[in-house]
Amino acid sequence: MSDVKIFKNSSEKPFETFLEDLALEIEKAGFSIENREKSDLIAFYRSAGVDIDHNYKHVVLQICKPERSGQTLPVNPERCVFLQKFIFVYNKGGRTEVRFLGYSAKLMGDLLGHNEFEKGASDDMFAAGLNETFLNMEKIVSAAV
Repeated sequence: MSDVKIFKNSSEKPFETFLEDLALEIEKAGFSIENREKSDLIAFYRSAGVDIDHNYKHVVLQICKPERSGQTLPVNPERCVFLQKFIFVYNKGGRTEVRFLGYSAKLMGDLLGHNEFEKGASDDMFAAGLNETFLNMEKIVSAAV
């Protein structure tokens, strides 16, 4: 696996139906959806004056497990760039498309410095745990498809 991967999946479900199913799977897996009221990228761009086809839909769901990220962030604040996960959902060619980025544990450990800490998981343990999160995100998306 490369150090950075775009996870891809798609569904024949209508956009709104897929979003509902995805939200249920996200919550079933113990994640919360943050800033949901700002998830509509098309509404954002239109509010900035960008003319976008009215049939095109695109949202970004920011997901988090606050009980986990809230414990790991104080151990090494540099981890902040990896804590929030984003799932992008859009419609294209009659299908609902899903994308998100994932990073290898090696890349995260290298970028964080492989630090050890007396109080809390090492950066390598953090990276391994987050790598597991990316696998869980794949399962969540697959269950919603």
